[in-house]
Amino acid sequence: MENELLDKLNGCVVIVGIGNPFRGDDGAGPALIRELKTRIPEYHAEITLIDAGEVPENYLVRITEKKPDIVLLIDSADMKQPPGATKIFCAGEMQQGGLSTHNASLKMCIDFLKSETNARIFLLGIQPEHINLGENLSEIVLRTIKQLADLIIKGLIHA
Repeated sequence: MENELLDKLNGCVVIVGIGNPFRGDDGAGPALIRELKTRIPEYHAEITLIDAGEVPENYLVRITEKKPDIVLLIDSADMKQPPGATKIFCAGEMQQGGLSTHNASLKMCIDFLKSETNARIFLLGIQPEHINLGENLSEIVLRTIKQLADLIIKGLIHA
């Protein structure tokens, strides 16, 4: 997956973390954004990091204003894989549904972004271990977040 992700991180990139941090591993997207914000300078003009929580649709105008080449959505996704597994999906695969706990809003967001930008849109799915209310991120997903942050930094800063 490393080369697949690195190939997608060029030009003006908007990375959007989606999920509920109060539901265990469902908060993986926002947690990855928080990790990246500690390591990517805010003034880096080609990179925008957005913690959209459970409402990515509330950030569509901000995303389109950036005129991105790439929009990378990060969300927990039930891929029927071991916890912590990751996969990159293209916009068409996401629109079919069944991956995210935020399917309705993701489909709407993708449709809007496709109509308003020329951006290539991808979902970086992270297989959750648990999404129970009131739980923290699992250790395996925390390790995945750290590894993904390293990989994204490598792709963005050294591209």
